[in-house]
Amino acid sequence: MKKIKEITRPSFRLVRNSEHYNYHVNVLKTITPIIAKNYNMEDHRLAYEKLFRKEDEAFTRNRAFEETKDIQAADQKRDELFFFIKRFIENMKYNPDPQLKTAGINLDEVLEPYRNAHRKSFQENTILIDSFVKEMEENETRFKALEHLDLIRPLELLKTANESFRSLYNERSMKRHQRSMKDKLKQLRPQVDQAFFEVVKFVNAVYLVSHEITKEKQVIDELGTIIDNINMYTTDMLDSIALRRSKRDDADGDEN
Repeated sequence: MKKIKEITRPSFRLVRNSEHYNYHVNVLKTITPIIAKNYNMEDHRLAYEKLFRKEDEAFTRNRAFEETKDIQAADQKRDELFFFIKRFIENMKYNPDPQLKTAGINLDEVLEPYRNAHRKSFQENTILIDSFVKEMEENETRFKALEHLDLIRPLELLKTANESFRSLYNERSMKRHQRSMKDKLKQLRPQVDQAFFEVVKFVNAVYLVSHEITKEKQVIDELGTIIDNINMYTTDMLDSIALRRSKRDDADGDEN
């Protein structure tokens, strides 16, 4: 007896978060809202999509984290240094000494894109200060102007403070984000999978009836293609797991 085509139910137990995410992205692209409407499974797909949106948000969103006192202090330190350099340069434009005035005007031109860096978000502020320091250091004329205004040391302090902030911010952000995402996805993934299985049951049932009873070629062809595609996504995902485990086993064997 010929086996009727159907979507297989994969186990997601060993699937990584990125693999899980990409798998369901592909499934939802394959079972489009139009397909769902044509086969009266809009409610099933909508429930699946709503749950996946939550996973999407948890997986892709760069979550803001609670600002700690040391984060605030590190940000304030670099902003104060930047503000000092900025104000000093702006004031030097009006210095009665022609050489100091020329140096101030020269450096003030560099300031223009960065003038409000200290008012930007943490990450944008960091990037702007990086660019500002680089532009000051790598241009020979501007570096000489910095020397003339005795701003080399403040610029070095700004560079160090910006690096310190970046390291602290990334450490806190990464740890909090990873913990938050892991906990969130641990709760969401089984819900998404269950909603997916409900859609799978519906597609398999409609295909079975069409194939064995109503004999509707258009339905058989359309759903057959969908079944094949989803099974292909499943195979690719499980192959990735098998390859990963094989590499790990080989590495363990090399160590023994």
